[in-house]
Amino acid sequence: MYLGHRNMGSNARNLQRSIRPLVLLLFLLLFQPAFAEETAGEDDSWLYAHILQPVLNAAVYPLSAPVRYALNNGVVEKSVELMSFGEDKKIFVYPTMNLKPGTQTQLGMTYRHRSILFNRDYLVLQGSRYANGDLYLSDRYTKQEPFGLPLFVGFRYKLYWDSDANFIIPGTKEAFIQPDSTMSFQWRIGAPLTKSKKLNLELSTSLMFIDADLPDNSKDSILNDAVFSIADRGLYQSSKQYSVALSLVYDDLDFPYAPSKGDRVILSGEYNFAPEYGGIRYDSFDSQRSGKVPKSDKSHDYIYNSLIWQHYFYFGKAEQYILSAREARQSRKFYTDFSWNEALRVWRPENIRETLLERRVVALQFRMENMWEMDKGGAPFNAFPTMNGRYPMRGYGDEWSAYHIMGLSAEYRWPIDRFVDGVLFDEYAMHAEKVKEFSFDRFYNSWGLGIRVRMPELYLFRAQVGFHGLHGVNLILTIDPEFK
Repeated sequence: MYLGHRNMGSNARNLQRSIRPLVLLLFLLLFQPAFAEETAGEDDSWLYAHILQPVLNAAVYPLSAPVRYALNNGVVEKSVELMSFGEDKKIFVYPTMNLKPGTQTQLGMTYRHRSILFNRDYLVLQGSRYANGDLYLSDRYTKQEPFGLPLFVGFRYKLYWDSDANFIIPGTKEAFIQPDSTMSFQWRIGAPLTKSKKLNLELSTSLMFIDADLPDNSKDSILNDAVFSIADRGLYQSSKQYSVALSLVYDDLDFPYAPSKGDRVILSGEYNFAPEYGGIRYDSFDSQRSGKVPKSDKSHDYIYNSLIWQHYFYFGKAEQYILSAREARQSRKFYTDFSWNEALRVWRPENIRETLLERRVVALQFRMENMWEMDKGGAPFNAFPTMNGRYPMRGYGDEWSAYHIMGLSAEYRWPIDRFVDGVLFDEYAMHAEKVKEFSFDRFYNSWGLGIRVRMPELYLFRAQVGFHGLHGVNLILTIDPEFK
């Protein structure tokens, strides 16, 4: 790994500041149990009385009223019951929304149905309408063991009309508006490689129709520069892409959406065929010129590969992380009776093992994404990996684009209620133009906290607040899980 000599001193200081939250989290998890045993029965120290308690009071106060109401009245459990239908509650219908002010304000609906046509099949229909008229549709169907064969098959259709879509110049956060109407189809087939079905091989192919356009607002900037060529990158024009992908997946997690033990490893490679773009005229964006922009003589094909590794550590005496109905009521009573004195009591050393390290999960994810061009400078604008709040880098509201990205995420989770987890997270990422040029000059950190609402077999939504360093706040309200 190349570190760069000129800024080694400042880079080291930045690295030290960035990893402090992770060091504190590891200290809490690894050393507090021993500390608790050594100091059990001692009087409250000045540290707890004058530092921790005021900090906890200030942190808990804004959340205490809504959390107390929601937990005391069983809002989550009642909502799950209201949204479940059919025999054995196999149908699940619920609204989705993003109420952030602006064009991203959206309302939508999700329909999930297990065993809709055959045993062990699954249909998911999603749709969203945005405040500016944009539209998003996604239909997904999967079937386990078709015709009794040890296979699984799947199909997915996606459509989005996004007038606020953009592309990002690789290696930067410099984005340009490019309205896009894209439709894609994907077919999947896979088979287990072991009797336990923990190791699976999957083959997929996809077809994508892209209809990019110039921005409607003349005040929006239009990129006409050789640094990211219109002709080579397919900017502001229509195109088609075909792909063939192969994935090797190992998964021995105890629950898909509330895991507490095990690993998930995904190694995938994808070859994308990108024929000639649809073309564009100069006079559509440059009044001083006429005629068509010359066709690119470069190949637009590219290879995309990724590695994802997730590991979950479980702390506690209970057999499993997920709360039963009775345990959820006990947990609910604990949180609804939570007082300022209780906040101090929870963090006392003699109680840390029973509170902070009972029924707790530490989730780790390493993720690396790479894009390799068949012809340097010829890959289309949408080929590049992006590093954003979904990578995850939840402290950032914007995103980077690059040829190579890798990141490490750590989460500390605890059950607040039967379907609700508290989350404290800390994550790091780097990007580079070449795989051998990862540098701490491009090293980023974000951290934060929030909640995730899920059932053992179904993810509902999460509400989290992310920070990067001591700068900026990013609010995340989404139905997508933290990790892929």
